[in-house]
Amino acid sequence: MIFTWLRNRRRKKILSAPMPGHWEAVLNQNVAQLARLTPSQRSLLYQRVQIFVKEKYWEGCNGFEITEEVKLTIAGQACLITLGFASDCFDRLKTVLVYPDTYAAKETLVNSIGVMTEGTSFRLGESWGQGPIILSWESIREGGEIPDDGRNVVIHEFAHYYDAVDHQFNGTPPLNGPEEYERWNEVMTAEYESLVSQLRHGHDTFIDPYGATNPAEFFAVCSEHFFEQPHQMQEYSVDLYETLRMFYRQDPARAV
Repeated sequence: MIFTWLRNRRRKKILSAPMPGHWEAVLNQNVAQLARLTPSQRSLLYQRVQIFVKEKYWEGCNGFEITEEVKLTIAGQACLITLGFASDCFDRLKTVLVYPDTYAAKETLVNSIGVMTEGTSFRLGESWGQGPIILSWESIREGGEIPDDGRNVVIHEFAHYYDAVDHQFNGTPPLNGPEEYERWNEVMTAEYESLVSQLRHGHDTFIDPYGATNPAEFFAVCSEHFFEQPHQMQEYSVDLYETLRMFYRQDPARAV
């Protein structure tokens, strides 16, 4: 309880001062999705950006410099997906690491007979449960400047954050009660299997093929499409759109 009281007191102090005027200019330039928000949504986003920027520990990697623009751009895109929730400033997230562009990461691969090999992959971002979120500035800028291509690394990685809130990285974020879990499992499983089948047969797909990697990546990829291409997602699958609308408590198709 004392930690909650201290956090709320700190946030009240942060919000006691208005957001600096030049922050709005940076957000408008680097988070094009703001143009779709209602005045009340925009006001809420500004508040959450202020808290996000002040509360997180920021670190540049490979010589990258963390500037005010970097913090605002990431915070603005991340807080977009929180606007349907009564209170969410990603409380458990402490650290954001930013690389200048695509970065190399070591990984362990296991083949079909269980043999493990060490390898290297090149990444645009990653999220480790409730640990740090790692992002590529080059991809962040592209995601903020192009609001309707269905690709946004910040939305993708922060969807993973929600997925891991219950300490299970399985493509199912915490939901409200058995009925929501049943509906989620029914729709998301069917849509995931449909995507895998379409790709197996060589068909073009609306959902980015990376979503067929596993259910966790499917949820993150679908979150990108939901916020950036809501009308197209509705046309592709009303059930999929409505399932994500239920979770995020937002209806971006109505705002576009």
